[in-house]
Amino acid sequence: MRLRQLLSGGAANRGNSLHLPAHRCTSSLATKLPEVASAARFASRVDAALAAPAPAAADLATLAHDPERVRLVLRAAMATTHLHTQSRIAAYEGEGYYTIGPCGEELLASVALALRPTDPAALHYRHVGTLVARQLQRGATLERVLLDRARGHTISVNDPVTGGVHCSLGDDPQFDFLVTSTLASQGPQAVGRAVAIEHLPAAQRWPSDAISYVSCGDGSVNNSEWLSAVNAAELVAHRRRACPVLFCVSDNGLSISFKTGTWTA
Repeated sequence: MRLRQLLSGGAANRGNSLHLPAHRCTSSLATKLPEVASAARFASRVDAALAAPAPAAADLATLAHDPERVRLVLRAAMATTHLHTQSRIAAYEGEGYYTIGPCGEELLASVALALRPTDPAALHYRHVGTLVARQLQRGATLERVLLDRARGHTISVNDPVTGGVHCSLGDDPQFDFLVTSTLASQGPQAVGRAVAIEHLPAAQRWPSDAISYVSCGDGSVNNSEWLSAVNAAELVAHRRRACPVLFCVSDNGLSISFKTGTWTA
């Protein structure tokens, strides 16, 4: 019942409701993809919740956060799931070329609540939920966000991030930095931005109290780039200089290169 009110936002916000469309499959075999089956089960549960009687507005008073903020996270998380499922279908049917999904990390959209849209961020390539939430915070429509990511998945020349050269996360070049590597090379750059914040002129790129945010997966923390970034941040702090950097590591126990359970630092 609470889910229904969070998603619909009440009568005043009905135009911003998130609807979960059925995934388009031109091949009957694509419907057997595990992501498609899982999305169908989830959509049916959401539909059942939306069809239930609306709860009293007071029910939302028990939430730890403002309902609008919770609603934003839910929209971003569900949009991330939808994008991943549709990208798998497109790749299976020969229309798309990108299948690396969030791997259960959709609710990293909540990280956007701890940041500000004006904090510089460099996101791991699976952390789509965080990016979608930041885009929605900046006023982007959900339709635009979905279309732009779909263009990236199909390596379209109309992709606003890379123009069809690659499939990467990114948005406003002032605040969301392009990341193409799986090797955590975004780490040292994020530390550099953190150190630069206090040295920027009055017409600076970011607020004087900004935080430089950078994320990676647990399989990347043993790469030299990530270790160098952590060591550099510790060195700056040891010298009593400002280095407002926030490292985020999502540990889902999966890695392309090795078993994370025995190798993760």
